[in-house]
Amino acid sequence: MTAKIHIERMMHRNSIAVTGESAASYALIKLIPSGLAGAAKPMGLNLALVLDVSGSMYEEDGTGISRLKRIQDAAVNAIQMLKPDDTMSVVAFAHNALMLLPPTPIAEKDKIEDVIRKIDMYDVDPGGTSMNDGMRLALEEVEKAAKPGTLSQVVVLTDGETSGEQDCRQIAQMAADKKIHLTLMGVGLDWKASLIKDLAKISEGKWYYIDVNQASEAERIFVEEFETLAAAAFMNVEMHLRPMKDIRIKRVRQVVPEIKELQVNEPEERHLVASLGTLQKDASTRYVLDLSLPKRADGKYVIAQMEVSYEVGTSPRESTGPIPLEITYTAAGHGYINAEVARHIDEVQIFELNNNLQKAIASENKQEVERVAKEIEKKGELMGPRAAKKTMLAKQVLQELNAGGRVSKKTQLAMEDSARLAEEMPTS
Repeated sequence: MTAKIHIERMMHRNSIAVTGESAASYALIKLIPSGLAGAAKPMGLNLALVLDVSGSMYEEDGTGISRLKRIQDAAVNAIQMLKPDDTMSVVAFAHNALMLLPPTPIAEKDKIEDVIRKIDMYDVDPGGTSMNDGMRLALEEVEKAAKPGTLSQVVVLTDGETSGEQDCRQIAQMAADKKIHLTLMGVGLDWKASLIKDLAKISEGKWYYIDVNQASEAERIFVEEFETLAAAAFMNVEMHLRPMKDIRIKRVRQVVPEIKELQVNEPEERHLVASLGTLQKDASTRYVLDLSLPKRADGKYVIAQMEVSYEVGTSPRESTGPIPLEITYTAAGHGYINAEVARHIDEVQIFELNNNLQKAIASENKQEVERVAKEIEKKGELMGPRAAKKTMLAKQVLQELNAGGRVSKKTQLAMEDSARLAEEMPTS
């Protein structure tokens, strides 16, 4: 039996009353991999690890262990998550970049670990950060080793601002065109968050913030990312949306496992395509559609047809087939709110507020920073325990602003990192 993706969908309200020409609404879409034993077999991985070995990577940050040593340990431990026939190549960069290990099967684990352990002994000039050169080398190697049914991924780690920013963006676009995704890891406070986020967005990848003051943070993040990659089973997943006449789909956002706006293309009229990237065999993902609904007479209506297509291994592309998205109109007034959909909308609103907060901080608009931070704090308190970290960080922004007139880079990064994560309700 082939692997399947099941779709569940629910509207923000069970019915809607549109008194004007149109009204805003939301739909929550859940994609759930099938539970068929052995159906969703993890695909092979073709990985490249690109590590910064510049001079700042030798700082210890009060932990007594250099950043580089912590990253080396984290990478070696994370490799244990991979399968023997997965492959890994290793690139080191600083002022220049070197390919230290061409694609090598994980079965030769000792060889890979030896290169990672000795990464600071190769002829890389530590006086600079040319991440673009490292990315280019890795992309070339991964492309050479790419084959059908295998996921190609480049994992890049840096702790500083890089030269060649525009070059990095062009390389990320080249990677996206070749269906190669990037994972970007920023260590400490001196890397450029706007660039890292751009590269992740362009390549439909992910970014992480590693807090250097927490000795075990690098290992946690490396293991989390490698576990996710090792469980990848559905590749090049796309959501096709065909709204009915006068229905507008304004935005598509992923809300689990993290919050991010997805790029949506319109290959033909009333046919929208959102690229969802790679999905795991054992983890559901969730998406919120922002809708504009026109006035209608009372009754139940199909507002859009949706379909999810995907690749599993080397099989031909598969599809869920079209599934209707429906809503009931009633002039009597809005129906009850679905609490699950409302929870995700709350988290999206905090995410959007955080984007506004980052802009206000960048423009040094203290009054606006204070206003938005208070709004995040208030929203977080209304959401309760599941938004405790976001509320705490908003309070920290206000404390730093009142104490010294500025928000520290560390608090900014922690706030941004927290805002994009969907936080589950604590279990009792």
